[in-house]
Amino acid sequence: MGLAPKGYKHRLIEKELNEQLRAFGGVVIEGPMWCGKTWLGMNASESSFEIGSVNEYGQDNRELVDMNVRLAMEGKEPHLIDEWQEVPKLWDAVRSDLDHNPGKGRYILTGSSAPKEKRPLHSGTGRIKRLRMRTMSLYESEDSSGDVSLRSIIEGHAPELVGHGADLEHLVDMTMSGGWPGNLGLPYEDRVNSVRGYLESVVTKASELDGVHRKESNLWMVVRSLARNESTLADVTKIHNDTGVPMGPDTPLILDGRAAMEDAPISYDTVTDYLDVLDRLFLIDNQPAFDPNLRSSTRVGKRVKRHFTDPSLGIAALNVGKERLMRDLNTFGFFFEAMCERDLGIYARSFGAQQYHYRDDSGTEVDSIIEMPDGRYAAIEIKLGASKIEEGAESLLKFRDKMERHKAKSVPCAMCVVCGLANRAYMRDDGVYVVPVTMLGP
Repeated sequence: MGLAPKGYKHRLIEKELNEQLRAFGGVVIEGPMWCGKTWLGMNASESSFEIGSVNEYGQDNRELVDMNVRLAMEGKEPHLIDEWQEVPKLWDAVRSDLDHNPGKGRYILTGSSAPKEKRPLHSGTGRIKRLRMRTMSLYESEDSSGDVSLRSIIEGHAPELVGHGADLEHLVDMTMSGGWPGNLGLPYEDRVNSVRGYLESVVTKASELDGVHRKESNLWMVVRSLARNESTLADVTKIHNDTGVPMGPDTPLILDGRAAMEDAPISYDTVTDYLDVLDRLFLIDNQPAFDPNLRSSTRVGKRVKRHFTDPSLGIAALNVGKERLMRDLNTFGFFFEAMCERDLGIYARSFGAQQYHYRDDSGTEVDSIIEMPDGRYAAIEIKLGASKIEEGAESLLKFRDKMERHKAKSVPCAMCVVCGLANRAYMRDDGVYVVPVTMLGP
């Protein structure tokens, strides 16, 4: 069953896709280009139509479907329509067909950008379900053994195991290579070059999206600012101010507010538009803030934590090499944190949980909050070096004590430090788990 080509690696999101196909007439798989959407869709399909291809007569499929939309919808079900957004009227055609011929699991649509039509598309509520896909986690790419389950941590019975901790160079390699399926098995240099080429392609596409001309050099300023603010709470004003910073060999990779120029070369509204375009191309995947429902005057921050959809994109945007990252562990720490949070989000979603971050006005913060559907949640700190495990544990205990003291709706049911350079998984005497990222799984 299914059309997945030879070499397809199974993804954790398959379970959710199959569940949605049983509940809805159609499912739209959205996510960045090259993350594996087409192969995922083909794995669950019995027939397919690729908008970006040509037919046996050399005719462009996009032009043909633009003239006769039904051509893209013919085939055994579940039927895959790849890159549907290239012909936006396909959405209403599929939705209308589901209205007149109800059934579950009939269509799978994939898209690497969200169209912005002059007239709004019908929502498809009740008929079509959107499914957001990310790049591969370390577990999916087999860079993590998955011996310690995130779900088992939340349920309080994670095993204590001796593992094979990664060394620093390997962690840098994995972060720079990213979770791109097309990179699997390639030499390190080729993986890094492919990510850089990918980012250049996406920025070029962003400069032309919707037929609106956007200056590529200005788009690169915004992309590089996002890279310098990876895993931070930078708001749009910070991104706007940051676009005035010139890039050069002596420029700090991660900038604070004092490093930005007073006058940015592009307007605030333009920065907002660029961020919207990058978001619609699924280049951005920000982490929302956690609401613990504190019954006190303590103000809980609501700003998102900035992330690229894959940490390799931020490193590619800064055009920084492995050697420099290995010498600048402060900078690499932000990208390592982003890689861990990418994986935590993927693992959490595989069992119905949601990922957040926490920060309040007193300075208490938690890198990642994983909340279960029943309201239980785990608090997780991410540390690169084993020498920082104690610091991470203290931060988690401080957070737990604050939740107890201020009568939050609940305290964390589990606390964990995810570490890059630890070589075993165990639970400390204070109840905090420690897990190497290369042993973590769903």
